[in-house]
Amino acid sequence: MKVLYAGDACTKLGPVFIASPFNLEMKGMSHHVWGQPLIDALKSDGNEVTHMTNEQAIADFPRTVEELSQYDVIIISDCECEVLSLYPFWIPGTPLPRTNRLKAIREFTRQGGGLLMIGGWTSFSGRFGHGGYYDTPVEEALPVNCLKGLDDRVETPEGATVRIKKPDHPIVRGIPWEDAPLFEGFNKIIPKDGAEVIATISDGEKEYPLIVTWTFGRGRAMAFASDCSPHWAQYFQPWEHYGQFWCQAIKWLGSNSARTNP
Repeated sequence: MKVLYAGDACTKLGPVFIASPFNLEMKGMSHHVWGQPLIDALKSDGNEVTHMTNEQAIADFPRTVEELSQYDVIIISDCECEVLSLYPFWIPGTPLPRTNRLKAIREFTRQGGGLLMIGGWTSFSGRFGHGGYYDTPVEEALPVNCLKGLDDRVETPEGATVRIKKPDHPIVRGIPWEDAPLFEGFNKIIPKDGAEVIATISDGEKEYPLIVTWTFGRGRAMAFASDCSPHWAQYFQPWEHYGQFWCQAIKWLGSNSARTNP
């Protein structure tokens, strides 16, 4: 599979040295990719992964269905909606937009592509609603609705547990979920009519959707309400079955893509 993955990265500045009220220096800048273990797992299974930081995606993420169709699956994780919807006029050389990338993602999925949104502080609705995917074409393609304009995070520092509802589904099959590590949080998402809830997550008092899938046109889409990287997935990311789960998800999502099935 060819995978386009946007998000799960940051730019680190510093360290910063304050030698006096008149002497402040910053030494160093680097990029950190929180999703690197996911990238490594997918590549180790033979997938080709193109990763974009949010800084890269705002200018370079594909703008048309034709460009997106070079890929089988799109992953969006901690990449707020504005990264994909706004025109970065301040970045020299960025061509004027002639299409809407959010609509292109929707149509890519409708025409057979795979779409995966992974949770986090800037996924779905996100922190203070800043994820911003409610009432968008991307939400149309997803199997869930987002909480409109609301903070959808549930922080569970005590740990949240997974319950598999459809153990024979190809995404979760063959994985000992009873031994899965605890998650430290997740997004509240609302399954749509016709969607399938594969797994739930519990804060000890109530169960919420964790893995939700559906077919959208000829394509497939999946929502994963927790994260693939710290802090919510601090213990899940190093789990020995972490890579198996994501590889199975990508294989299922991309099985109807036009590129794989011309």
